[in-house]
Amino acid sequence: MDKKKVSELKSQLIQIRSEILGDLEKNIKSSQDEEFTQLVSDMSDDAARSSSRQMLLNLGEQERQKLKLVEEALSKIATGEYGVCSECESNIPEARLHVVPFTRYCVKCLEKLEQEEKFNKRMDSYGDEAGPLG
Repeated sequence: MDKKKVSELKSQLIQIRSEILGDLEKNIKSSQDEEFTQLVSDMSDDAARSSSRQMLLNLGEQERQKLKLVEEALSKIATGEYGVCSECESNIPEARLHVVPFTRYCVKCLEKLEQEEKFNKRMDSYGDEAGPLG
């Protein structure tokens, strides 16, 4: 991949990182405002607020994971390893990098890993249904 394309993708990654960090700042402020509101509001709203908080926590985890992948991609750009699949070590197509610039895997390897994950989850659920062995 030529330097101009890598530079464009790096700019895109930096923009994504800025958006995530900006959202994090907004979530912190929102959380502080929510805590104040909780002190003043009626006790009957506790269940709704709890559900809302859990949703924000889950979203936060997804954003943290995305930020980690963005940072990893920026590091790979710096070392010249960007655009290489972490699984099969082949080049990730540029079209995929433009859609998901922080991806670790080519489509083929990602599909394989997702299938393995589904299989493992299915096997775990069978273990739960079988009860204790012995």
